[in-house]
Amino acid sequence: MSTNPTLEQTLQESRDLHTWIFVHLDGVPLPKTRRLLLAISAFDVVLDYFTGITGAIEKRAYGSGFALVRSIFETFVRAVWLKDCASDEELAAFERDEYARNFDLILSKVEGLPAFKSGTLSDLKKQAWAAMNSYTHGGIHQIARRVKGNAIDPNYLDEEIIEVLRMGQMFALLAFIQIVQVSGRNDLSQLAIQKLYELELFVKKGSG
Repeated sequence: MSTNPTLEQTLQESRDLHTWIFVHLDGVPLPKTRRLLLAISAFDVVLDYFTGITGAIEKRAYGSGFALVRSIFETFVRAVWLKDCASDEELAAFERDEYARNFDLILSKVEGLPAFKSGTLSDLKKQAWAAMNSYTHGGIHQIARRVKGNAIDPNYLDEEIIEVLRMGQMFALLAFIQIVQVSGRNDLSQLAIQKLYELELFVKKGSG
């Protein structure tokens, strides 16, 4: 990866990563427990959001891509919580759609795990949560980027779009790692960690 990739280069990296992930997931066995099936289903939603971000930006529907950033972040954290943190009672409540919706509490439990103790996820929330909400809920971050001179047209900086694509790449790879580790495919996990470094997504070993 070049030091300063163009938007088209980054978009192609997302396309290539999408293909790589789904080729390598083909044939990976799924666990049978209720907890792990729920968690892997949530990680699969993360991959779906990655597909959505990539496809939206490819079609220049930038607002849709930006709106998915909060969803991909929040769903990844919730998937880890389902897999490694939720009690049996919380799991049952989740299935009834009655689980606690305090995201900060869920995030703190996830960052109590050795793999996430660096605090990277909470740092991301502190830095970007307000903007994520604005993009998702049609706030000023989203609306202001619809104006181009006297016209109504997408007006997002390439640097901003690249950041969103890379966010999608990072969470897609982290979700992939979680899925294949549960399935006992540590060989694929190591390949994905290598991908994180190749794409310069700056995730330390052990973050997945």
